Amino acid sequence: MKHAERSKMAKTNSALPMRRSARVNIACPVRISGLLPNHVPFSENAQIVTVSKYGAKLKTPIQLHIGMKLTVEPLRGKKSGVFRVVWVGRAGTPRAGEVGVEYATEITNILGINFPEQNLPLK
Repeated sequence: MKHAERSKMAKTNSALPMRRSARVNIACPVRISGLLPNHVPFSENAQIVTVSKYGAKLKTPIQLHIGMKLTVEPLRGKKSGVFRVVWVGRAGTPRAGEVGVEYATEITNILGINFPEQNLPLK
């Protein structure tokens, strides 16, 4: 991720970086779909493990790449959202299989969670 993109995601206040939104730990099964880099379509079950007003952290068996666009739809819901991959956990680390995504277009609140309008210190 480019430094300029990262700076949009978090602001700093004295020594502590600030989050744009609170994070909620959740285990929500979803269906992700999109196009792989070789333009082959995919559709796979995954899981949202953390969600915020602006995006989520997913756990998925599919190797995704930064910049990819995905449609994410909860298995028990009717709403879906278009997201962009902003970080990918490295293979061989505890973050392998984890993917950070943020809304690529408008925020559609696919899980129905209301987040307060405030910045919170990073933890």
